[in-house]
Amino acid sequence: MKIVSCFVDPAEIRALAKAGADELYCGVAQLPSFGPQESLPDMKALGDAVRSAHAEGLKISLAVNSVTLNFDPRSEASMVELLGEADGLGVDYFIVANPAMFTLFSRLKRLRAGLHLSSLQPCFNSLTADFFIRLGIKRIILPNQLSPYEAKKLFALCRRKKIETEMFDYRFFGCSYLNGRCHMHRPEYYSATRKYKGGSMCHPDMGACGMPAPGVINLSPAWKPRLGGIIKRFSERFGCGTTPRIANAASFFDFFAGGLGYLKYGIRQDPSAQKFKKVREMRLMLDLAEELRACLPPAEARRRFIEKMSGWREPKL
Repeated sequence: MKIVSCFVDPAEIRALAKAGADELYCGVAQLPSFGPQESLPDMKALGDAVRSAHAEGLKISLAVNSVTLNFDPRSEASMVELLGEADGLGVDYFIVANPAMFTLFSRLKRLRAGLHLSSLQPCFNSLTADFFIRLGIKRIILPNQLSPYEAKKLFALCRRKKIETEMFDYRFFGCSYLNGRCHMHRPEYYSATRKYKGGSMCHPDMGACGMPAPGVINLSPAWKPRLGGIIKRFSERFGCGTTPRIANAASFFDFFAGGLGYLKYGIRQDPSAQKFKKVREMRLMLDLAEELRACLPPAEARRRFIEKMSGWREPKL
């Protein structure tokens, strides 16, 4: 299994390679991506990053994975031109979410880079996977709300069609809301008993307290007494303020044993030192999984892995 890491500065690339990253990904300000504030400033910086990554023997993906795309014919032509420029700079893959991007890519005379399906376009089953595979996807980045058991048919399809699979590291990513379909960080999309600053209803900003119970406008009076219990159960079902319960050491090992190809770390706003630390921890985890699988029966390897990973925050596993 290989490690894919985010970066926001070409100066981070060498240290990420040293920490254990096998691939890198980023966004660029001129093209629509999720989290545009953590993108490279321009195409020159992207070209520098591509050269630096390739010098370290790493492939690089460019996220163009905004779920919503707004453009008129003039800006559409400009976007196609920018995609062609990025492809010409040597980007190895584009990460896409909105199906309209496939139309834009089809207007290039030649597309050298491969296409990866973002988790922002969550793929929960083999039928969805097959739809995007027929559009040209070569790798599917799975949503963290998908369990290994539910992914069995999807994995079988990907093996048969030689499609790569990828998932975010459950320790560093895993909101209980659907990635790419959540507006809880946008105040105009919810009402609450009091105002929350910035994105404090968004999972990453909530701490360990679980989800705050919102006061819903226009709710039937008969339902209002039930709301607190519903929110409490929903919060407990999805991890009590951390990652979803289905995203844990056990599910990771099942994905690992099932043939997951790539493990991703994607918190671009993390300071550089934190990025390097997390990639090193990912490498330790993968080394542990490989070691246990090589010397123990599957069930015992899984049990020992879960036991070891229960203390993943310690300096040593």
